[in-house]
Amino acid sequence: MKLPLRNAVIAAVCLVGMTFSGRASNPNELQLLAKKASNDRSSKEGYDYETKFFDAIDPVLIRATDYCSKITPNTVPGDGATLVFVISVDGRITKFLHSENNAFAKCVGSQFKPLPKVPRPPRDGWATALEIGNRRHGPPPDKPRRVSGEEHVATFDKTIAPYIAKARATYPAAKRRFEGGLPSGYKFSVEVPLYDRDGTRENCFVAVERIKDRKISGTIDKVDLLTNYKTGQRITFPEDEIMNWVIVRPDGTEEGNYVGKFLDHYKPQ
Repeated sequence: MKLPLRNAVIAAVCLVGMTFSGRASNPNELQLLAKKASNDRSSKEGYDYETKFFDAIDPVLIRATDYCSKITPNTVPGDGATLVFVISVDGRITKFLHSENNAFAKCVGSQFKPLPKVPRPPRDGWATALEIGNRRHGPPPDKPRRVSGEEHVATFDKTIAPYIAKARATYPAAKRRFEGGLPSGYKFSVEVPLYDRDGTRENCFVAVERIKDRKISGTIDKVDLLTNYKTGQRITFPEDEIMNWVIVRPDGTEEGNYVGKFLDHYKPQ
Protein backbone atom coordinates (compact mmCIF):
# COMPACT_ATOMS: atom_id res chain seq x y z
CA MET A 1 0.00 0.00 0.00
CA LYS A 2 1.32 3.41 -0.94
CA LEU A 3 0.73 6.43 1.23
CA PRO A 4 1.64 9.99 0.19
CA LEU A 5 2.82 12.37 2.90
CA ARG A 6 1.78 15.82 1.84
CA ASN A 7 3.29 19.05 3.13
CA ALA A 8 0.57 21.64 2.46
CA VAL A 9 1.55 23.80 5.43
CA ILE A 10 1.49 27.58 5.81
CA ALA A 11 2.30 28.77 9.30
CA ALA A 12 3.89 25.43 9.99
CA VAL A 13 4.10 24.27 13.57
CA CYS A 14 5.73 21.00 14.48
CA LEU A 15 5.94 19.58 17.98
CA VAL A 16 8.93 17.32 18.22
CA GLY A 17 9.87 17.54 21.88
CA MET A 18 12.91 19.74 22.84
CA THR A 19 14.15 22.68 25.14
CA PHE A 20 15.65 26.31 25.22
CA SER A 21 16.06 29.58 27.32
CA GLY A 22 16.24 33.01 25.70
CA ARG A 23 18.78 32.87 22.91
CA ALA A 24 20.02 29.70 21.29
CA SER A 25 23.56 30.70 20.42
CA ASN A 26 25.09 27.26 20.84
CA PRO A 27 24.08 24.89 18.01
CA ASN A 28 25.47 21.92 19.93
CA GLU A 29 23.16 22.66 22.84
CA LEU A 30 20.19 22.78 20.50
CA GLN A 31 21.11 19.45 18.97
CA LEU A 32 21.46 17.82 22.37
CA LEU A 33 18.17 19.24 23.56
CA ALA A 34 16.50 18.24 20.31
CA LYS A 35 17.60 14.66 20.84
CA LYS A 36 16.34 14.71 24.42
CA ALA A 37 13.04 16.17 23.28
CA SER A 38 12.65 13.50 20.62
CA ASN A 39 13.27 10.83 23.23
CA ASP A 40 10.77 12.39 25.64
CA ARG A 41 8.14 12.49 22.94
CA SER A 42 8.62 8.91 21.70
CA SER A 43 6.67 7.22 24.51
CA LYS A 44 2.88 6.99 24.87
CA GLU A 45 3.02 9.37 27.83
CA GLY A 46 5.00 11.73 25.61
CA TYR A 47 2.30 11.71 22.95
CA ASP A 48 -0.39 12.29 25.58
CA TYR A 49 1.49 15.17 27.18
CA GLU A 50 2.25 16.78 23.83
CA THR A 51 -1.45 17.34 23.14
CA LYS A 52 -1.95 19.01 26.53
CA PHE A 53 1.12 21.19 26.04
CA PHE A 54 -0.07 22.23 22.59
CA ASP A 55 -3.45 23.28 24.02
CA ALA A 56 -1.74 25.43 26.65
CA ILE A 57 0.56 27.37 24.33
CA ASP A 58 -1.75 27.53 21.30
CA PRO A 59 -3.09 31.05 22.02
CA VAL A 60 0.41 32.54 22.36
CA LEU A 61 1.72 30.52 19.43
CA ILE A 62 -1.03 31.57 17.03
CA ARG A 63 -0.71 35.25 17.95
CA ALA A 64 3.09 35.15 17.61
CA THR A 65 2.99 33.37 14.26
CA ASP A 66 0.35 35.68 12.80
CA TYR A 67 2.07 38.85 14.00
CA CYS A 68 5.62 37.90 13.04
CA SER A 69 4.62 36.52 9.64
CA LYS A 70 3.11 39.89 8.80
CA ILE A 71 6.00 42.12 9.89
CA THR A 72 9.01 40.08 8.76
CA PRO A 73 10.02 39.13 5.20
CA ASN A 74 10.28 35.55 4.07
CA THR A 75 13.20 35.87 1.68
CA VAL A 76 14.61 32.38 2.21
CA PRO A 77 12.37 29.33 1.72
CA GLY A 78 11.84 27.61 5.03
CA ASP A 79 12.81 30.61 7.18
CA GLY A 80 11.46 29.81 10.60
CA ALA A 81 11.94 29.69 14.33
CA THR A 82 12.82 26.89 16.71
CA LEU A 83 11.41 27.14 20.22
CA VAL A 84 12.49 24.76 22.94
CA PHE A 85 11.07 24.43 26.44
CA VAL A 86 12.22 22.61 29.56
CA ILE A 87 9.36 22.04 31.99
CA SER A 88 9.48 21.29 35.70
CA VAL A 89 7.30 18.67 37.34
CA ASP A 90 4.91 21.38 38.58
CA GLY A 91 4.30 22.79 35.10
CA ARG A 92 6.68 25.76 35.15
CA ILE A 93 8.84 26.47 32.10
CA THR A 94 12.28 26.59 33.68
CA LYS A 95 14.17 27.08 30.44
CA PHE A 96 13.15 28.65 27.14
CA LEU A 97 15.40 29.09 24.13
CA HIS A 98 14.72 30.26 20.60
CA SER A 99 16.80 30.40 17.46
CA GLU A 100 17.98 33.81 16.28
CA ASN A 101 19.23 33.15 12.76
CA ASN A 102 16.56 35.33 11.12
CA ALA A 103 14.16 38.19 11.90
CA PHE A 104 11.14 35.91 12.10
CA ALA A 105 12.81 33.70 14.72
CA LYS A 106 13.79 36.70 16.85
CA CYS A 107 10.28 38.11 16.62
CA VAL A 108 8.53 34.87 17.58
CA GLY A 109 10.87 34.31 20.51
CA SER A 110 10.17 37.80 21.84
CA GLN A 111 6.43 37.10 21.92
CA PHE A 112 6.77 34.40 24.59
CA LYS A 113 6.98 36.89 27.45
CA PRO A 114 5.77 36.18 30.02
CA LEU A 115 6.06 32.44 29.61
CA PRO A 116 2.69 30.64 29.82
CA LYS A 117 1.89 28.09 32.51
CA VAL A 118 1.63 24.59 31.04
CA PRO A 119 0.33 21.22 32.29
CA ARG A 120 2.50 19.10 34.52
CA PRO A 121 4.74 16.78 32.49
CA PRO A 122 5.30 13.09 33.24
CA ARG A 123 8.57 13.92 34.98
CA ASP A 124 10.81 16.83 35.95
CA GLY A 125 13.01 18.42 33.28
CA TRP A 126 10.72 17.39 30.44
CA ALA A 127 11.81 18.69 27.03
CA THR A 128 9.46 19.84 24.26
CA ALA A 129 10.14 21.77 21.06
CA LEU A 130 8.30 23.70 18.38
CA GLU A 131 9.42 24.55 14.88
CA ILE A 132 7.48 27.38 13.27
CA GLY A 133 7.84 28.18 9.60
CA ASN A 134 7.38 31.70 8.22
CA ARG A 135 4.96 31.26 5.33
CA ARG A 136 4.09 34.90 4.73
CA HIS A 137 4.05 34.48 0.97
CA GLY A 138 1.93 31.35 0.95
CA PRO A 139 2.46 27.62 1.40
CA PRO A 140 5.44 25.74 0.01
CA PRO A 141 4.90 23.62 -3.10
CA ASP A 142 3.13 20.37 -2.36
CA LYS A 143 5.70 17.58 -2.23
CA PRO A 144 3.97 14.22 -2.03
CA ARG A 145 6.07 11.37 -0.72
CA ARG A 146 5.29 7.68 -0.49
CA VAL A 147 5.40 5.12 2.27
CA SER A 148 5.32 1.54 1.01
CA GLY A 149 5.05 -1.76 2.83
CA GLU A 150 2.67 -2.72 5.61
CA GLU A 151 5.27 -2.30 8.36
CA HIS A 152 6.30 1.20 7.24
CA VAL A 153 2.70 2.30 6.79
CA ALA A 154 1.80 0.99 10.25
CA THR A 155 4.75 2.88 11.76
CA PHE A 156 3.75 6.05 9.96
CA ASP A 157 0.12 5.76 11.07
CA LYS A 158 1.25 5.29 14.66
CA THR A 159 3.49 8.36 14.38
CA ILE A 160 0.71 10.67 13.19
CA ALA A 161 -1.97 9.21 15.50
CA PRO A 162 -1.58 11.94 18.20
CA TYR A 163 -2.02 14.67 15.58
CA ILE A 164 -5.11 13.01 14.14
CA ALA A 165 -6.51 12.81 17.67
CA LYS A 166 -5.81 16.51 18.16
CA ALA A 167 -7.48 17.39 14.86
CA ARG A 168 -10.57 15.33 15.65
CA ALA A 169 -10.85 16.77 19.14
CA THR A 170 -10.80 20.34 17.80
CA TYR A 171 -12.91 19.67 14.71
CA PRO A 172 -16.30 20.39 16.38
CA ALA A 173 -15.24 23.98 17.15
CA ALA A 174 -13.96 24.47 13.58
CA LYS A 175 -17.21 23.01 12.25
CA ARG A 176 -19.26 25.47 14.31
CA ARG A 177 -17.27 28.34 12.87
CA PHE A 178 -17.86 27.08 9.34
CA GLU A 179 -21.57 26.64 9.92
CA GLY A 180 -21.77 30.08 11.52
CA GLY A 181 -20.17 31.63 8.44
CA LEU A 182 -16.44 32.23 7.97
CA PRO A 183 -15.23 35.70 6.93
CA SER A 184 -14.83 36.40 3.24
CA GLY A 185 -11.74 34.78 1.76
CA TYR A 186 -11.42 32.08 4.44
CA LYS A 187 -11.33 28.45 3.27
CA PHE A 188 -12.24 25.43 5.40
CA SER A 189 -10.88 22.03 4.31
CA VAL A 190 -10.67 18.60 5.89
CA GLU A 191 -8.31 15.74 5.15
CA VAL A 192 -9.67 12.26 4.49
CA PRO A 193 -8.07 8.97 3.36
CA LEU A 194 -9.20 7.87 -0.10
CA TYR A 195 -8.53 4.48 -1.68
CA ASP A 196 -8.11 2.94 -5.11
CA ARG A 197 -9.44 -0.55 -5.87
CA ASP A 198 -5.93 -1.99 -5.46
CA GLY A 199 -5.68 -0.63 -1.91
CA THR A 200 -3.51 2.40 -2.68
CA ARG A 201 -4.32 5.09 -0.15
CA GLU A 202 -3.90 8.83 -0.47
CA ASN A 203 -4.70 11.38 2.21
CA CYS A 204 -6.42 14.23 0.38
CA PHE A 205 -7.74 17.61 1.46
CA VAL A 206 -11.34 18.36 0.54
CA ALA A 207 -12.63 21.94 0.39
CA VAL A 208 -15.81 21.82 2.49
CA GLU A 209 -19.01 23.01 0.85
CA ARG A 210 -21.65 21.57 3.16
CA ILE A 211 -22.00 19.55 6.38
CA LYS A 212 -25.34 17.84 6.90
CA ASP A 213 -26.48 14.76 8.82
CA ARG A 214 -22.88 14.15 9.94
CA LYS A 215 -21.71 13.97 6.34
CA ILE A 216 -19.29 16.33 4.61
CA SER A 217 -19.59 17.34 0.96
CA GLY A 218 -16.87 19.17 -0.93
CA THR A 219 -14.33 19.11 -3.74
CA ILE A 220 -10.96 17.35 -3.66
CA ASP A 221 -8.12 19.88 -3.67
CA LYS A 222 -5.57 17.62 -5.34
CA VAL A 223 -5.00 13.97 -6.25
CA ASP A 224 -1.50 12.67 -6.99
CA LEU A 225 -1.68 8.87 -6.91
CA LEU A 226 -5.24 7.61 -7.16
CA THR A 227 -7.08 6.67 -10.34
CA ASN A 228 -10.55 6.33 -8.77
CA TYR A 229 -10.56 10.04 -7.90
CA LYS A 230 -9.46 13.25 -9.58
CA THR A 231 -8.61 16.81 -8.58
CA GLY A 232 -11.75 18.94 -8.28
CA GLN A 233 -14.10 15.96 -7.93
CA ARG A 234 -17.04 16.47 -5.59
CA ILE A 235 -17.40 13.77 -2.93
CA THR A 236 -19.43 13.12 0.23
CA PHE A 237 -18.19 11.12 3.22
CA PRO A 238 -18.95 10.63 6.95
CA GLU A 239 -17.51 13.15 9.39
CA ASP A 240 -15.88 10.43 11.47
CA GLU A 241 -13.50 9.63 8.59
CA ILE A 242 -11.65 12.94 8.80
CA MET A 243 -8.06 12.88 10.02
CA ASN A 244 -7.22 16.60 9.84
CA TRP A 245 -8.74 20.03 9.23
CA VAL A 246 -7.45 23.47 8.26
CA ILE A 247 -8.82 26.99 7.94
CA VAL A 248 -6.72 29.07 5.55
CA ARG A 249 -6.97 32.85 5.87
CA PRO A 250 -6.73 35.30 2.93
CA ASP A 251 -3.15 36.22 3.89
CA GLY A 252 -2.07 32.58 3.61
CA THR A 253 -1.73 31.84 7.33
CA GLU A 254 -3.70 28.93 8.70
CA GLU A 255 -5.39 27.45 11.72
CA GLY A 256 -5.44 23.77 12.53
CA ASN A 257 -3.66 21.42 10.11
CA TYR A 258 -2.10 19.54 13.01
CA VAL A 259 -1.14 16.53 10.89
CA GLY A 260 0.21 18.63 8.03
CA LYS A 261 2.27 20.81 10.32
CA PHE A 262 3.93 17.75 11.78
CA LEU A 263 4.56 16.23 8.34
CA ASP A 264 6.23 19.44 7.17
CA HIS A 265 9.25 18.41 9.22
CA TYR A 266 8.71 14.65 9.46
CA LYS A 267 11.73 12.57 8.45
CA PRO A 268 10.97 8.85 8.24
CA GLN A 269 13.59 6.56 9.68
